[in-house]
Amino acid sequence: MKILFRTSGGRIPKKQLGLGHIYRCINLSKEFSSHNIIFLIEDYGSVSTLLKEQNLRCIKLKSGLSEKMDIQKTLKIIQDEKIDLVIADKYGLTNQFVKTIKQVTKIIVISDLRNIDYDANLVVNGFIGYKNKIIHNKYGTKCLLGPKYQILNQIYTRKKIKKKKKIDILATFGGFDSANIVPVLIKSLKNNINDLKIKIILGPSTKKNSELSKLVKKYNNSITIVHKVLNMRKEIGDTKFGFCSGGITTYEFANMNVPFAIISQYPHQLITSKEWKKLGIGMNLGRLSNTTPKKIQNIVNNLEKYKKNLKTNYKIVDGLGTKRIKKEIISLK
Repeated sequence: MKILFRTSGGRIPKKQLGLGHIYRCINLSKEFSSHNIIFLIEDYGSVSTLLKEQNLRCIKLKSGLSEKMDIQKTLKIIQDEKIDLVIADKYGLTNQFVKTIKQVTKIIVISDLRNIDYDANLVVNGFIGYKNKIIHNKYGTKCLLGPKYQILNQIYTRKKIKKKKKIDILATFGGFDSANIVPVLIKSLKNNINDLKIKIILGPSTKKNSELSKLVKKYNNSITIVHKVLNMRKEIGDTKFGFCSGGITTYEFANMNVPFAIISQYPHQLITSKEWKKLGIGMNLGRLSNTTPKKIQNIVNNLEKYKKNLKTNYKIVDGLGTKRIKKEIISLK
């Protein structure tokens, strides 16, 4: 098949965009490595570079296109490239876009939260707020729901090996720290840097502003601070407790049975955070505010207590979501 991934991402807080949609599409594309893959993207920063590193072909659209122009451009690519299947995973996706594309080729929608009413050939939604199930939406479209269908990197299917944890705290706020959480976290940890091994992953789209650069220089000998890593599973597997935002990383921590606290970057992540808290798996610290440093310090000062209080022995995210989704997509042929 010739598959077109229609997605977007980068550094644009106003659109609540980071790299979550991009990584999700990359992870799913790996399951179709024997097929011809093209990414059609809006690049708000570092997306093209990331796809190039993954040896994935991409076509860039002008950012901020109207829906009408977006549909026209996408239809032209489908025609010119003889696309057999479109996989759409992007912020602000409308049913009008989906219905129009469906008239010329098959379309799969990957959505978030409780958004499932798309007139597509298949809808995938791995939201932790859903119980694992398969239903049909109001258009009769088959919907794969729940964390059983969450899209993670293939490495999360590997068997976990019990080993001694090297890192006490791992902090990572996705590909782009749009809320500028890292400087607040570093300042909140300054009293504990001599007692704990701490690692911070900035994310490939996070630029060092003057404040962050000063903090990195000041604490670089005490806290391990890196821009990006090659194997996030290994990093999470080496840690005892995590701080993250409310995106895909929460599912990665859950897959590795590592307790975590969430500082949400966007309003929609608060919904996911509340679901993790309800399940007793993650802590919901809300969005960044004047009380955030105290919340962080409280957790760090009572780390053992919070680690024991959070559930870690469970199999709610098994990492096989991409394989299940691939099977369903192939059956559409």
